[in-house]
Amino acid sequence: MLTRQDGLQVGVFTPDDLELMRNAFHLALSSEKGLDGSDKGEDLGRSIIRLYRMGLHEPQKLGAVAALMTSTRLVRNTGRLHIS
Repeated sequence: MLTRQDGLQVGVFTPDDLELMRNAFHLALSSEKGLDGSDKGEDLGRSIIRLYRMGLHEPQKLGAVAALMTSTRLVRNTGRLHIS
């Protein structure tokens, strides 16, 4: 049974899943200059996990979309998607 914790579903990732998400995270940080704060890093990580669970598994696209979401404040530190 999956539970919710910190706005994310708790689940199981394989080492390959984690490596892919780590690569996406580092690609996003290297391409987006506005993502240098620790709170932005947490938001970026949340976005990557959420998008990965939705089926986006290409590291470049995953990092780019997550960076866009984080830099445009679509995802804030609450872990919820905000659309205004």
